[in-house]
Amino acid sequence: MKRDLMGNIERIIYYAIIFFILREWLQPIMQLTGTGYFGWFSVFMGLCLIINLVALRAVISWMLKLGYIAWFITYVYSDFSVFSAAGMQFLGQELSGNLAVLLSGEWAKVSDPFRTSLFFILIWMLIYLIHHWVTVRMTIFYFFVLTVFFIATLDTFSDYDGSVAIVKVVLLGLIMTALLFVKRMITATGTAIEWHTYILYVTPVILLVGAASIIAVMLPKAEPQWPDPIPYIKGVTGQAENGIGVNGAISKVGYGNNDSQLGGPFIPDDTVVFQIDTPSKQYWRVETKDFYTSSGWENSADANVDMILQLEDEIPLSLPEGKEVVQRAVITPLLSYGFLLQPYRTTNIGFNREQYPNGELRFNVKTEKLSALSNKQNVSLYEYAVTYSQPQYSYTKLKETTTFGETDARFLQLPESLPPRVAALAEEITGTHTSIYDKARAIESYFRRNGFKYDIKDVPVPAEGQDYVDQFLFETKYGYCDNFSTSMVVMLRSIGIQARWVKGFASGTEVGRNNEGIRTYEITNNDAHSWVEAYIDGVGWMPFEPTVGFTSPAQINYDIETEAPDVGEQLQEEQQLQQEKQKELAEQPKKTSSTQVGSFIISYKWLLLLLVAAATFASIILFTRRQKWLPKMYVQLNRNKPQNVQTFEASYMRLLKQLELCGLHRATGQTLQDYAKQVDAHFETDKMRGLTDAYERMVYAESNEEIDFTKMKESWEYLINRTIG
Repeated sequence: MKRDLMGNIERIIYYAIIFFILREWLQPIMQLTGTGYFGWFSVFMGLCLIINLVALRAVISWMLKLGYIAWFITYVYSDFSVFSAAGMQFLGQELSGNLAVLLSGEWAKVSDPFRTSLFFILIWMLIYLIHHWVTVRMTIFYFFVLTVFFIATLDTFSDYDGSVAIVKVVLLGLIMTALLFVKRMITATGTAIEWHTYILYVTPVILLVGAASIIAVMLPKAEPQWPDPIPYIKGVTGQAENGIGVNGAISKVGYGNNDSQLGGPFIPDDTVVFQIDTPSKQYWRVETKDFYTSSGWENSADANVDMILQLEDEIPLSLPEGKEVVQRAVITPLLSYGFLLQPYRTTNIGFNREQYPNGELRFNVKTEKLSALSNKQNVSLYEYAVTYSQPQYSYTKLKETTTFGETDARFLQLPESLPPRVAALAEEITGTHTSIYDKARAIESYFRRNGFKYDIKDVPVPAEGQDYVDQFLFETKYGYCDNFSTSMVVMLRSIGIQARWVKGFASGTEVGRNNEGIRTYEITNNDAHSWVEAYIDGVGWMPFEPTVGFTSPAQINYDIETEAPDVGEQLQEEQQLQQEKQKELAEQPKKTSSTQVGSFIISYKWLLLLLVAAATFASIILFTRRQKWLPKMYVQLNRNKPQNVQTFEASYMRLLKQLELCGLHRATGQTLQDYAKQVDAHFETDKMRGLTDAYERMVYAESNEEIDFTKMKESWEYLINRTIG
């Protein structure tokens, strides 16, 4: 009884360590794919481990695991209960539909719920394999090495930072290895070990591992001795053009000044760069650019037109007048920038005159970029306040404007090398619309409805002589804000609508609010953004947001009568599109978790192929060496079973198969007794004849009263273990 208690406590410790190591597998997958529900996946891992711990029957185990998967799928991907008829119908349709897709070979059409189910089954199989390693082989070495390799590979080839995870895994893995080593020593002796003896063995090892880990963490670390190999590897494999930035390296997300060569991947960066207290959520403008070079944006030759403003002066932005409600935002830059943020529409900017004597503002008339001056020198402000009044665009005026009005050549400029099919596409998109606003909205909505995807990792740089917009519209169809915004500006200009490219920051993340309705937002480098402003005659410059996953900052006043059926339908469609954009981000975490898993598979296909190859190799090794590990598994499975007629017969049949595997073949027509003599002669024992006598009495004489099942079990284990040698 005491021995059983000690064994149960041992297994609880083993499975607790395994659970925490498995979380380090799950964490990077969740992070890199943006998949939600990390807690529910962790619960499934815990459920599988507990089922193995208590050794439930296979039928009950399968029912619990499949039931959990079914509940999760219906909870995430439908509004039904898993116990309802509609829920069962949903699961049945998903299963039958996806099986048909798999049988047809069109794997790309597999649905998100089915992909999620496969991911659960992968976790299930992994835990089963670990259970075998721990309980039968009494080693975790392969899993330990594979985990370190997995985390190190992701740390090297992806955005995941695995430095802390590797320390955790090494510490837990070494402790687990030590515990299993002591367990193997105890098992080899074949005698019961008391608690105090076991603790005496284990404690020094755990203390040594812990002390070594603490010392390793605290010691100073040398700088990397070799350059980052990733750019070189991508260059060798031919991915330099599509995977490396302009200068041969992947850039980090953030606000930059040089936009002459767009494209290439970016590394996400969640460093907070601004903290803003404001009553309303909005975009934060910095500057505009007007000259498209076919590979990026520059300012016109006469763009250096600066105006010096006093703090009390109204800022002469080219945006429409705002609403009567005047709002105030307090902006705290956390990094040094040479510009000031402007909400739509900024009227005044103020900052501490005592801290910055003779404070003034520099305003670029062409780019509308604002910067702070103190004693005629540029300064980076610690804090400043912005007064603004957001424009509200009249839907009636927007729909009435069908003429271009007076034009400025700067906002219609296009390179002569622009492929004609770009303008042809713009004409096709806008051909059925009459108002300037409707044409702009048609182009803005085009990207959301034609399979364009937001991506910052695998965005290519156009080849020499290739147009940036043409490549995005007709070849890749994936990219980040620069791709979407530049393409919309170019298409607007190609049909005669004045447009300019705008840079700044998206609204950021709300982190708090006070009782007066002031909200605090944190703006990170990831929020650096670009969008579009189009000129509508009689209305002025209006912002548009073509990037998939982002919401336009424009506020529209739907001041139109809807008695006429056609007008009412148009207005309803317009409002519906606005609502779709607002809901797009909110719905994304729940409905696209497994889609992002699919994106992860595409992005890291070489890594996954490597892991599949490693798993295949491991499977081949396990199969070819099954003569060595299968007997141990048989012994372990048989150890806790009650010894009776059924278990004895099954064990005898397993022994015959194992003897065949180790080369002791039974000839055709050879009796069991003759075969038993052959086996005993080979192993120089008489145990096989004893087992065979008992088996024949039980089968043919149907008598088991004289069979000593305990003795038969010992003989069986002896022969099984001899087959390993």
